[in-house]
Amino acid sequence: MSELEALIVWTPFLLGGFAWNILIAACAMIIGTAIGAALAVLRESPRPWLRRSSLGVTELSRNVPTIVFQFYLAIMLPNEWQLEGSDWVISIPSWVKASLALAVAVVGFTSDNLNVALRDWRKGSHSAAMLFVPAWASYLIIIVLASSTASIIGVGELVSRCNTVINATANTRLMIPMYIYASLIFFMFCYPLILLLKALRRRLALKYLPVA
Repeated sequence: MSELEALIVWTPFLLGGFAWNILIAACAMIIGTAIGAALAVLRESPRPWLRRSSLGVTELSRNVPTIVFQFYLAIMLPNEWQLEGSDWVISIPSWVKASLALAVAVVGFTSDNLNVALRDWRKGSHSAAMLFVPAWASYLIIIVLASSTASIIGVGELVSRCNTVINATANTRLMIPMYIYASLIFFMFCYPLILLLKALRRRLALKYLPVA
């Protein structure tokens, strides 16, 4: 079997792994955005201790490498957690740990950028405030790419499955084509989003452009 034939045969398996990348990134963005939005609002609180606390959490989430936090969660969080006094067992799979680790970075990003956007909106600079939307979407692309680090804690995402295919076929010549193919899959997902974001920025600029 040639390298091209191998790529075609294994494509469904690889795309299944990429679905995990999308799921991890989506969960990370949802969790991180919710927490980051709360922090952004609290940073404008009239109570000094709330402002300091929310800023401190933001600083921490911004400066802790997600890969370090990913290892920490993989070690510290059990794979299963049984509720005390019951037979109910909650499963904590590796992809959830990866999502939580990536969500940390999203928390810091959202807190900083949404806080600025809220201030701009209050000042009447709606065009500047609305730029948070394409900025958030751009960060989603970054998180999708960063989701490949989930392979280090055993998540069967795209990069991990590339390694699985190479080992299963025992074909070392497949290594370079396989990783190029994986890069192409990421590119085909991310590039259309980048084009949409450019169009969104232009649309926002036209909508909120002051009329002379």
